Amino acid sequence: MRLLSIVSVAAVMAVAFAVAPDASAQRNRGQSTTAVAVNYQRILEETALGRDMTVKLQQVGQQIGTEAQGLQPEGQSIEQERQRLATATRNLNPDQVRNHATFGPQYQALAQRLQQYQARTQSLQGDMECTRLISLRDFDRIVSPIIRSTAQSRGAGVVLNASEVNFVAPEFDITNAVIQQLDQNQATRTANVARRPVAECQAQPAAAAQ
Repeated sequence: MRLLSIVSVAAVMAVAFAVAPDASAQRNRGQSTTAVAVNYQRILEETALGRDMTVKLQQVGQQIGTEAQGLQPEGQSIEQERQRLATATRNLNPDQVRNHATFGPQYQALAQRLQQYQARTQSLQGDMECTRLISLRDFDRIVSPIIRSTAQSRGAGVVLNASEVNFVAPEFDITNAVIQQLDQNQATRTANVARRPVAECQAQPAAAAQ
């Protein structure tokens, strides 16, 4: 699974999406604004919602980090056993090692331990990635309607990601208005972040394909 960092929220959100211009807004302005821009990164960093999500993700990360540290003794033990076997069998070729009554089973046991250890460490990393991905999607589900309604109030038909355009005149940047609306509503000030197992994210593409 590809690591999805918090700062890549713009990759989760749509860079540009069409919105239906509000007819009354167009009449009031005399003409329709074809596009407005929003800075997704500022929304993430400056809103109470975004800050709350970031803190909660950090807490999940600390929990997973503690579990990963708990695996270190097993990793060290596996490496010590690998070195012992490598020294003990340095004069044997691979076939002799596999067929050896003592070393063959020991290498098999080591391989099994290593496989289990790697599966556990990868699962922990996957849990963090899945938790981050779902949290960002939930964040987008809260923020997108506010962006759309703000754009419609300006008579805009398209919303652009401000970080991906060369220039945005202040009057066409709706970031401050979106941040204000999010922070003024108690329902959009806190994020629902919970640890998600990697299997949950792996199952979603399969379900979508059915």
